[in-house]
Amino acid sequence: MFYDTVIFDAAGTLLGRETPDYFEEFFVIAAREVGHTITLEQVKAAMGRHLDHPDRRRQKDRMSTPDQARRFWVKLYGSVLNEAGVNGDLKRGLEQFYDRFQEGRFLEVYSDVRPTLDTLSAHGIRLGLLSNWSEHLTDILDRFDLSNYFAFTVISAEVGCEKPDGRIFDITMSRADTPYDRILYIGDHPEEDIHPAQQIGVDALLIDRYDKHTRYRLPSIRQLTDIPRYVGIENGG
Repeated sequence: MFYDTVIFDAAGTLLGRETPDYFEEFFVIAAREVGHTITLEQVKAAMGRHLDHPDRRRQKDRMSTPDQARRFWVKLYGSVLNEAGVNGDLKRGLEQFYDRFQEGRFLEVYSDVRPTLDTLSAHGIRLGLLSNWSEHLTDILDRFDLSNYFAFTVISAEVGCEKPDGRIFDITMSRADTPYDRILYIGDHPEEDIHPAQQIGVDALLIDRYDKHTRYRLPSIRQLTDIPRYVGIENGG
């Protein structure tokens, strides 16, 4: 299948850390930033307890406005760190951690990102970005010299809705200005990225670098450098 436009998710797709436990590692870093030491195993156990809480299961909107994004992340980090045994009032320290995170600290660009974006751009493929993130994502892309790759970006805190809400996909498709059957979407989350894209008739590939989501049996790749062959660029050349 040939595509004219490729749209990428950000967190876990373009930006993260080169480890299968990158998300959990951020909590270890956050604890350190507020003066405590916890292990990855403590974070995983604490996160499991937190995610099982009824309030968490009921929560829908998390990053649909700037204030909402800040509240969500500060509360999430505080709750998980408390569950992991880090006690006391952490809010001020976590607010500062959030600000540093939104400056791009603690993040890395995955090693397969630039080669893939370079190849796609060189062959005239239009690139876009769709992400559940705060309003600071544009600054982060600038910090890592990624902004110029993208013809358009759709960021949840700027448009007032977030994945998997179909509205944010409608906004993205409008900005893509490309027939749906000529668009390929890439994301790392089966339920927030792949399923809603498929529901509106857009082909989607799951980036599953560490085989965490094989049970979903979705079209998937382990590295972004596999994308060129999906868009009709033979051997990525």
